[in-house]
Amino acid sequence: MRTIIRNFLKRFGYDIIKTGIPYIPSSKKNGTVLVGKFPITMPGSNVQLINYQLYPDLNAQFGRLAKFIFNKHSQMWVVDVGANVGDTIAVLKSSVDVPIIGIEGDDISYSFLEKNIKQFSNVVTIKSFLGERTERMNVNLDKSGWNTTLIPTEGSLQEIMLKTLDDVLRENNLSGKDIKLLKVDVEGFDTIVLRGASTLIAEHKPVLFFEYNRQNMIGINEEGLSTVLSFKEFGYNKIVFFDHKGALVLATNLDNQEVITYLHKYISSKHNLMGYYDICIFHADDEKVADDFLSSEKNYL
Repeated sequence: MRTIIRNFLKRFGYDIIKTGIPYIPSSKKNGTVLVGKFPITMPGSNVQLINYQLYPDLNAQFGRLAKFIFNKHSQMWVVDVGANVGDTIAVLKSSVDVPIIGIEGDDISYSFLEKNIKQFSNVVTIKSFLGERTERMNVNLDKSGWNTTLIPTEGSLQEIMLKTLDDVLRENNLSGKDIKLLKVDVEGFDTIVLRGASTLIAEHKPVLFFEYNRQNMIGINEEGLSTVLSFKEFGYNKIVFFDHKGALVLATNLDNQEVITYLHKYISSKHNLMGYYDICIFHADDEKVADDFLSSEKNYL
């Protein structure tokens, strides 16, 4: 039947291609889904509610990464920017029980985050939107309550306070923690937030793990590539690309600008079939951590 349908559509110049990105209808009802080893409650509008049912190992590579870092840095802390409802905290805690700083700016997501983390120990939550500078900004809030996307808009009546990650950590007396893993997932603002974490990155040299959603970035005129390549100046070396479902795509060095630029251009194209990358960058001091992690990740391909 599938072949018959495809042949019919081809007469009119169309075809069906499976992208791995399902259509997920939203719901008004809250729901609970198992994330790693823990139940996490989410608003019905949060697409992750269905995603974790379809892909139970979603984001599992992030938990595996944390465990390899912990093997070297047993006193490590994790910063989770864009903690949402606490799902990635559950992924982490399912793999290794490390202290976590969860940062989320959206009112609805933060309310669920506070409830969900009660089942964990050593989790600090901070309600704040982050940016490259500490400043007030007029924005439109798209997908508020489940996947909040900040769109800077001069004419908007919605004004929010942005803070740098460096400022937030200092204000909460957390700058001195041994932060060895920095995760950022803020719908296009990721490289912007990383530029506001230069002190943390220079002093603690954490492994960087962030979403690279070019369609959202293009919407706010964020180029991103130059920020990714700039981490070489901080002593970072190995860069790893994962697809939107957590499968390893490619690992190379930051010196390999040609390949990194090609990958940037691919995911920037409207014809790409991934949607976004998750990017992981290791400091040269953690070269063995990177090698051990990558060797293990080959088993999940």
